[in-house]
Amino acid sequence: MEAKKKTGAPKRSFESYLAEPGGKATALADYMATPAEAFLRYMCDAYDAFEHCKNKFTKKDDGAYMQDSDDSLRHIAVAILATTMGHFETYQKCLFAGVFERTQNFETFDPKAVLRALDNPTIELARFCAYRGANAPVGFSVADSLSLWHSAKTVNSYFKAMYIKQDVFSNDDIEMLDLLWQLRHSVVHTAAWLTVPDSQKVKQVHGKGDRAIAFEHTFINALSRRFHKLVKAANARLKQGIIPLLGATPPKEVLDDLDSFLLVKSPKQVWLN
Repeated sequence: MEAKKKTGAPKRSFESYLAEPGGKATALADYMATPAEAFLRYMCDAYDAFEHCKNKFTKKDDGAYMQDSDDSLRHIAVAILATTMGHFETYQKCLFAGVFERTQNFETFDPKAVLRALDNPTIELARFCAYRGANAPVGFSVADSLSLWHSAKTVNSYFKAMYIKQDVFSNDDIEMLDLLWQLRHSVVHTAAWLTVPDSQKVKQVHGKGDRAIAFEHTFINALSRRFHKLVKAANARLKQGIIPLLGATPPKEVLDDLDSFLLVKSPKQVWLN
């Protein structure tokens, strides 16, 4: 009798591989409630994951990493940068969205003037429907209709459109973010290869084109700490810009709500000092 031919495991669709995360995932509702806390929690999780890999990957007798360990850490660091910038974009959008919601407490607010300053964004029905059933108020719908979140200078202009005179991001922040956004672009769009034209777009990497993007193993540590400082300062500037718009004697509940929204809290609180 002829043996039955083995056909192997049945073919699975990619969506069938979606699984529940092992830990607490950062949801859109978390970002809408306290954008800084949600982003910094992700940042600490990413740092902890990378440090765990560093501690567990194999090394030589002299303490240097084996080649396969070194290569693996390089791939992981590049992936974390790309994911980090995605989370940072969500932090920015939700920060804008929350301020937009709270313009109801501003003494003066002209929606038509604000929308003109934002270049009259069009809220597409398909994108609007994507948030059915989610905790996504009007502010997030407006934020999601805006582009150029990869330009910190442009993001500053979005907040200024709502009468906020303070720049949310400083010149140093803009310089840092321009570099990180460019590296993220090269990771996502040119296979983690920094092309010569892309290297000419930001001054920090002039002359460093035509090479693979790789980081020292301390990069994720530095990235995490720098983002803690940046977010703390950005939220403080934003609060400083909002307070004068609330009138001479804003109600306590309005101030408490603003403090809660702009709360800067981290699992690694010491990094905020």
